[in-house]
Parts: sequence; structure tokens; C-alpha cells
Amino acid sequence: MPLPLEIATTPHAHDAQVGEIIDLLCKPSICGPISDMLGRDAFMEAATDLTQRLYLGECAAALARYIDESSNTIKPVGTIIYSQDSNDPKITNLELIAVREKYRHRKVGTRLLQLVETEAALRDATQLQTLAPQRMPGLQNLLAGNGFYFSRMKEGEVLFLRYKKDLKGKDDQQKTGLPPESL
Repeated sequence: MPLPLEIATTPHAHDAQVGEIIDLLCKPSICGPISDMLGRDAFMEAATDLTQRLYLGECAAALARYIDESSNTIKPVGTIIYSQDSNDPKITNLELIAVREKYRHRKVGTRLLQLVETEAALRDATQLQTLAPQRMPGLQNLLAGNGFYFSRMKEGEVLFLRYKKDLKGKDDQQKTGLPPESL
């Protein structure tokens, strides 16, 4: 039986949505592994910055909520925060992808990525890109399983791997049924 999931997107988040996103990011299953790598203060500072940018409309978010009809509850289980690249409007940057551990093998991350991919293509973006910490193989597997490819490393206190996904070739293939190299 499929997971009863509602995904809401917003270019300008209101208080309740930002509150749900902050609540989700503070869950131990999300905050723990990330703050172990970046440090709790650095993670909370980055999360605060992202939520402020959401309020200002500098980035957008999709929030996945699990709907439990038996107990009449709705709880946030995943989010993706994304923005248009300031230097190249054809690129959509995935700023944050977070899914509660209990829901990671239920395609929540995949559905969030697909939603952003569709929205980015509607805005004429040709590429999605993100940075994934080297020590987060689960995130790397999610990206690779959804057509992203590794492009380079970015060194700092934490080693990040840049992943990209080209959208144009996929659109051409869907329209014609032919692989991009034969077009």
C-alpha cells in the first residue's frame, strides 16, 4: 500500500510551513548526522539562514507530510529547499534535502526530487545541482538513483561532492523516445 503522502510546495513560505520545516530539521534523525559532520552550531546557523531566505522568497521549498487517517494526524516527514542560481538562471540549486529516517525507503526523497525537477523544467532550468557531504552515502545514493552524476569535489572543513543532473536531455528523450546521443 502506498504511503499516504501530501507534498506542498511554496515559493513564499508562511509561518506554519516554515515552522514545520524547522521542526523537521531539528529531529534527531536529521539534525544528528548532519550536525555530527558540520557541528551543531554550524548546522543550526545554516538551517536558520535557509528559513530566513524562505520567508524572503529567495528560495522555495517542498514539504512532504505523512497523513495518518486512523489517528487523524499529519506530520512532516521530508523537505527539499531549492533556489535559482544567482549566476545562471538555467541552474536550480538544491540547498537542502532532508527525510526522516523512518521514511527514507518509501520514495519520499524521490518524490520531492521529481517535484523540483518538474518545477525547474517549467521555469526553463536545464540543470539541477547540489553539494553532498562525502560522509553521507545515503544522500549520494538517493542522488545517483535519481539520475544525478558526480562532477567534482569542494574541499573545506567538510569534504563536499558536487552532483548535477541535466534536464534538457531527459525532456528530449521523453518527447521523442530516443536517447539524447541519437538526437
